Amino acid sequence: MKKRFLSLTIAAIMTATLFSGCQKNDKDVSNGASDNIQVAGQKVDGGTFIYPIESDVSSLNIWYETGDEGFTMLKPIYDPLFITSATGTRYYLAESYEVSDDGLSILVRLRQNAKWHDGEAITADDLIFTFDIKNNPDNKVTSGTSINRKPVTYEKVDDYSVKFTLPEVSASYISTLGNLKIMPKHIYEGEASIATSEKNMLGIGSGPYKVEKWQEGTSLTLTRFEDYYRGVPNLENVVFKIIPEFSAQEVALQSGEISVMRIPTSEKLDKYSKDERYNIWNIPEGRNNYLGFNSNSEKMKDIKARQAIAMALNCDEIIAGVYGEELAVRGENILNPENIIYDESVKGYEQDVEGAKKLIAELGLDKEPLKLVYNSSRVNMEDCALIIQQQLKEVGITVEITGYETQGFFDKFFYTDDGTWDLGLNGYASNADPNGNNGMFQYGKFLTKNVCTSEATGELWAKGDQTIDEAERKAIYSDIEKAVKEEYTIYPISMPNFVLVADKKFQGLDAIKIVPVFEDYLQLYMTE
Repeated sequence: MKKRFLSLTIAAIMTATLFSGCQKNDKDVSNGASDNIQVAGQKVDGGTFIYPIESDVSSLNIWYETGDEGFTMLKPIYDPLFITSATGTRYYLAESYEVSDDGLSILVRLRQNAKWHDGEAITADDLIFTFDIKNNPDNKVTSGTSINRKPVTYEKVDDYSVKFTLPEVSASYISTLGNLKIMPKHIYEGEASIATSEKNMLGIGSGPYKVEKWQEGTSLTLTRFEDYYRGVPNLENVVFKIIPEFSAQEVALQSGEISVMRIPTSEKLDKYSKDERYNIWNIPEGRNNYLGFNSNSEKMKDIKARQAIAMALNCDEIIAGVYGEELAVRGENILNPENIIYDESVKGYEQDVEGAKKLIAELGLDKEPLKLVYNSSRVNMEDCALIIQQQLKEVGITVEITGYETQGFFDKFFYTDDGTWDLGLNGYASNADPNGNNGMFQYGKFLTKNVCTSEATGELWAKGDQTIDEAERKAIYSDIEKAVKEEYTIYPISMPNFVLVADKKFQGLDAIKIVPVFEDYLQLYMTE
């Protein structure tokens, strides 16, 4: 089958770590760089790094960007408190945190030398203010302020410390808190609604780069923040250039108009691997791509229908046709090895064509077309849809496929109870704490208006987050992986790699292997 390539991506959910009794976390952990990367010359101060992006931001406030594109563009502007992952904790605005023995309180200590981009000091008052405005529903950013709809309370301890009290144990809340992007009190104080505030266009943040110019629909230019609390960034400027089409990105890379580009196909990987002007950076994406079944569809409500489709598909053929060997491996269940909890013994579905045909005839799935939706703005998604369409045709099922741009797809796939489509291609991050994915698979969550699951599985998700003991948690999430498989909630497809080709003079692109890329922009530099 002809190889074609597009990728399935959705807003990233980054969570990780466990409560393990009273702990002080003040060890900063970072990752090493890739092997076999050639360095063009000596490290220099300055330079401009230009990154192509498929779509523009709609706001310079990171709270109101949910897609990978917008989040990637705004990451250099806004630092989190800290990031927890399978490799440890990496500190940014916070210098440490402590969790009580019972797991019900967290003391966060901020660095005392951090500043906003306008020079004002970052203090506990900003962190308190952030929670205050998040708790105002008019601001439409209440995530992270409660656990199971019960409020997290907070109090100022001193100018640089805040104590958070949880209503119940949540093993994953520490990573939710750590990933918080706080907002400057002196900028937003007095605003009736942050969601509609014109001050969102100022982009006053805390990260290594600050806004220089936003040309809507064209580019976002950032310049380094000389008073950045972790040191002056190496690169003078970071520019995000809006280039929707891969072909145009490739022309821009070869002409030197951009510095880096994501590689979507094995053919392109082979091409640029042989070109001495470039380096290849290969980063496990920590993402699961899958075919989802719409519980609002009358056809997909029947578990036998979902089973028939799972039996009809050949996952290995999809991987070979869409990605090739270098760009993805087979997805086996709802988590993946980049997650801190993953049961590799829970495997994906195997093809059984004859069994599928029997169920299809029994259910009459061959009588009228199934409708499949996908995100037309994402790489590899259309080609995945085409291969699935062909595989299901071979067992007698006609599939009509329809692509939607990103927001239209989100509205269709997540935010309504629309039953006019049956199948949908999607992807989600699964590179930290497994409870970060409960919003995809548990009733009553933000993204579960169309999920095929049971109350029993939902109870397992809740139990997993309420369990402190690491071994017990692993057993619970293994049970979840098995339950989701038994219920035919999704058909796992791939765990892709994030493969970049970059001008050889730029280094440090995988210093911290997490997607969306470039968590720590201090690691990026230019040589000559």
